[in-house]
Amino acid sequence: MHWNELVKLALLGTDRSSLSPAMKAELQGYGIDTGKEITEVILESAALYAPLQKAGYEPQTWEQPLLAKSPEEALANCNKQSANHLRLILLGRYPYALAEFVQGMADYQKCLPFEFLPELLDKCIKDEFLWQKIAPIIGHRGNWLIGLNPIWQKLKVETSQEKWEIGTKIERVAILKKLRQEDPEGGLSMLLSTWAEDGLSEKSAFLKCLSIGLSDIDEVFLEACLDFPRKQIRESAAILLGELPNSQLQQRIWGYLKEAITIGKEEGVAKPFIILPSPKDKALLRDGISPKRKWRRGGETTGMLYQMVSILPPHHWEKQFQKSPSEICYFFTQSEWAMMLIEGVANAAALHGSVGWMEAILRFWLSNYNNRRWAELNIKRVLSALPNEVFNEVLFEKLKARNGLPEEHSPLIQLLQKEDCLWDDRLTNVLMPQLKEWIADNVSYSWTGIQYRKMLKQAAYNIAPKKEKQLNKFWMGISQNWAGWEKDIQQFLTVLQFRREMLEELAK
Repeated sequence: MHWNELVKLALLGTDRSSLSPAMKAELQGYGIDTGKEITEVILESAALYAPLQKAGYEPQTWEQPLLAKSPEEALANCNKQSANHLRLILLGRYPYALAEFVQGMADYQKCLPFEFLPELLDKCIKDEFLWQKIAPIIGHRGNWLIGLNPIWQKLKVETSQEKWEIGTKIERVAILKKLRQEDPEGGLSMLLSTWAEDGLSEKSAFLKCLSIGLSDIDEVFLEACLDFPRKQIRESAAILLGELPNSQLQQRIWGYLKEAITIGKEEGVAKPFIILPSPKDKALLRDGISPKRKWRRGGETTGMLYQMVSILPPHHWEKQFQKSPSEICYFFTQSEWAMMLIEGVANAAALHGSVGWMEAILRFWLSNYNNRRWAELNIKRVLSALPNEVFNEVLFEKLKARNGLPEEHSPLIQLLQKEDCLWDDRLTNVLMPQLKEWIADNVSYSWTGIQYRKMLKQAAYNIAPKKEKQLNKFWMGISQNWAGWEKDIQQFLTVLQFRREMLEELAK
């Protein structure tokens, strides 16, 4: 159909354009005499094409080879109800349930619903963590789709030596990351195969990939990097060596610190005796301890000491002082550098996953939260790395010891707003009555209890879904004194019900 050409001819005028041979042939096929006056031909053609535009037209015939069908699926397909649950999650009704849904699919070895694969693959382009989660459950259909879209093909990384040698920097980083996840030693060997020829930018990017699957097999290479001419390579290597608890760097740091922080006495009271490092200490500079990275208080030497304490596995202090983690925290409070020392060991506990130390730091923070001296204590890394069992144990103990709900701005309420911390039944059972009692005692139709509302919203994703029916009965009982909280409680119960039904359907 030559409608566009006809419109163009009418707009430009017949003195500047004319009917093409193809258009003449088409019009003659419809019975229009193209030998007439051109303006008459245009009017007749418009009268013909106008109704055809509304009626549609015959599609073109596909003349290219047809796509091969995707292979038969090996994983079990989920049912329609599960597909609808995923649809609601992707529509934004229950956005924080996606990780739980994907984990449930993997647990029951089911394949993601085919109709949502394109949307999920698009998300994976920007979310590497999501791709790692859904890759095992996209099935044959998902892998087939990836092969048809060049953008999605970036998700599938080929780890051959040839690809490593000819790939772009971004492609090679992806190759090294994947290989380090599957075969850390093989990834190191591939990195070393071209290390001498790679540029500084590539070296820096590849070195950071070694944090994946980092182990003692990487130490010899990283130690050699401490003597590399360029600073950014030396610093990256030092950071990685600091994550290895038994590395030679750690032994050198401990050799320094056990002499720098000892037990002294002042007026008969035991307290830390500290010798600050020299900013010109070449051995410390080689190990990445820089005077330029200062702590938020103090000068160059304080910053250097803070860096060392922040990477040293904290169990060394137990051996040094013959005290428990809690006792050492309070021992450090006797020093003028107490804040720096405790923040440093907090960072080290999170870095090395020292559970006992993280619990001790958490308890110290909770006990001293209202003390002005510790108002600026930063333990964010501990809170991010806190194991679920420690979170539940400490909060249950603290809440059970109280007569009612903690103050709205207390650290306990801050912790209860944390994502990715699943509440055990004990914690749920002690907190829900406290919240219900507080609501009943603070009846108000105004917007009150903002932090409590945030806590309840997060609780909908943190509480075990099996508790939904019990909590529904608890909140929907005879006494519903909810003034101003109806929407929050209803949304809380709706999310819990959704999660319960979602997991039940996946289990079928």
